[in-house]
Amino acid sequence: MNKGPKSAVFTTIRARGGKLFHLDYHTKRLKKHAAILGIQIPKIEFPDGLDGLITVKVSQYGVDITSKPFYQEIHMEAEGFTFPAPRWARKIMGTKHGEWDEYQRITSQVFERGADVGLLVHEFCIVDGDRVMPLILDEDGVVWISDDKLGGVDSVTFEVCKPAIESAGFIISKGRLNERMVARAKEFVLLGSGMGAARLTILDGVDLGDGSDSLQQTCIDALGSDWR
Repeated sequence: MNKGPKSAVFTTIRARGGKLFHLDYHTKRLKKHAAILGIQIPKIEFPDGLDGLITVKVSQYGVDITSKPFYQEIHMEAEGFTFPAPRWARKIMGTKHGEWDEYQRITSQVFERGADVGLLVHEFCIVDGDRVMPLILDEDGVVWISDDKLGGVDSVTFEVCKPAIESAGFIISKGRLNERMVARAKEFVLLGSGMGAARLTILDGVDLGDGSDSLQQTCIDALGSDWR
């Protein structure tokens, strides 16, 4: 029985042929979020031959490891819709916690509409994605990410790509991803374990970006050949 957000903590890892991508990053985030939620993380043993998207969930009942197939083509051009962002207590926001049903319902609605992603909106700003972290490249070469104080979940895929983004000459800045910024975006990139580095080209039926893909390609290169 689900007993609220503090009942569990989880992370979802990309795997192929038994190789778990960036397990060290996922373990670090899992422990960080567990500390916020008051959950102890035991030693986790992974079975051999894992493939797909691997969810590791830790609760009072122990460790549960499940897998599911990749749900879409990686590094795609994506279409999305906006949804009201789920909200919890401030200290819970931003963690991968045990009350994730609202996110899963949004993902189901996205797929029912034939789209690829849901972008979560709070106070007229995009704060997160249902399974991705949004990045907006503006015409000045600044890559905008949502301020973590607004409730977005810190992204392992972003942490992997961040050094390459900065090395490519982009400036990363935190702020409010409001309607004006989205409308004027040069490029809108989505990062996530399942999606890789996708480029959002349509949101709520409106075309986005100017067709360039420099930020997306930088992230694809940073993720490496295993993610192609």
